[in-house]
Amino acid sequence: MKPSAKWRAWLLIAGVLWGLLASMGLAAPASASSVAATSSTSQADRGRGAELSLRISGRGDYRLHGSDYEAKRVHIWIVNVSRNRAVNDYYVWTHRGDFTSHDGGLRCGRTYKAVSYSSGDGWVSSNKVRFQCDRR
Repeated sequence: MKPSAKWRAWLLIAGVLWGLLASMGLAAPASASSVAATSSTSQADRGRGAELSLRISGRGDYRLHGSDYEAKRVHIWIVNVSRNRAVNDYYVWTHRGDFTSHDGGLRCGRTYKAVSYSSGDGWVSSNKVRFQCDRR
């Protein structure tokens, strides 16, 4: 009996994400505030000049900015590094090589990283950003 297409697709995506997370573990840890992180170069990056920046606000909203991309369409993952899982993934269209996206729902006390992939730029990742809880 052949597994369903949905199950095979889930296994493929899970395998890609685990491989991506394993390759990101080779980079040196970065210290960053919950306010901003700039892009870092890792062994997974192809070094074509694309950069990725992740900012997290005090409420769990985030802003992702990409610049100098060659591709017109880029696949984005927001990864909870603390739990080794992608919390969001989507595609963005670039305009003259740049894009900005906004979303929310990140949980405090966790560390996040943005990762992108496009055929023209390869893998690009931001530094890790620790989202500190501002309890008052």
